[in-house]
Amino acid sequence: MAHCRPGWKRYSLDTVVPMSEEAGRLDVIRNRIRSHPGYIEYMNCLAFEQTIAGVFSPNLRELVELLERAARDEGLAIELIQNVRRPDIRERFQAALTRALHNYVASAMTLVDHARRLMRGRSGPVVDEFQQLKLAVVERGEVQFVHGLRNFMLHRTVPLIGHRLSFAHVNTPQQTMRSEVSLSVSQLLEWDRWPGPAKDFLAEQADDLELRPVIRLHGDLTYKLNVWLHTALVAANGPALEDVNRLVEEANAALMGCDIETARQRTAEWTERRSRP
Repeated sequence: MAHCRPGWKRYSLDTVVPMSEEAGRLDVIRNRIRSHPGYIEYMNCLAFEQTIAGVFSPNLRELVELLERAARDEGLAIELIQNVRRPDIRERFQAALTRALHNYVASAMTLVDHARRLMRGRSGPVVDEFQQLKLAVVERGEVQFVHGLRNFMLHRTVPLIGHRLSFAHVNTPQQTMRSEVSLSVSQLLEWDRWPGPAKDFLAEQADDLELRPVIRLHGDLTYKLNVWLHTALVAANGPALEDVNRLVEEANAALMGCDIETARQRTAEWTERRSRP
């Protein structure tokens, strides 16, 4: 059994219960650990970490990689607009992009809901600062648009995937390409359930909304906000977690049939060993 450690790694409290007179004592200590507010908060933070690192971030990364590929790969960019060959590459790309976009907007709202549940009923400095930071994020039109896009894709339809491609200084050493995946603003505005800021944001756009800058901005703001919250909650839980770790040492003493100091030393060794890459 290792210490509970704050941060981005999980350390299990599972143990092998000894067949001895210490088994009953160990069960009592383990129940105290699992009912301790510091341990409950520790597990809540671990679950929130998984939402950020295991759900939101991979979906963001997959979507951005596709959008960046369309922006930088000239061969793909041309395939996305050509009409002289079978559109196999375009259709595969658009299918992958639609799936990645659906997964991203869904994971973004999952993160919103998990953060909201985590903060429900709390008060204090962390809550106050988080509310200020969150307000600065959610008032952005791009953020409200992504939130609304989740509902658009869930309750209405998948958006039409378009593509803009242009070249400058053609046939010169200075030739450059501008390639962006876009969504049809007119199609999006056919839906009447956009949040006010999202509708205003769409009204300010040309008929084709370039998706890559919107997703990059939303992803960066959302990731930083929620990592800040996770870090702040872990830090605030530090004193309570130390109390949990003292119970862990008691449990290890019962498990090994040794005194508390020996258990403390061995627990530190196990924790260090399990922390290595």
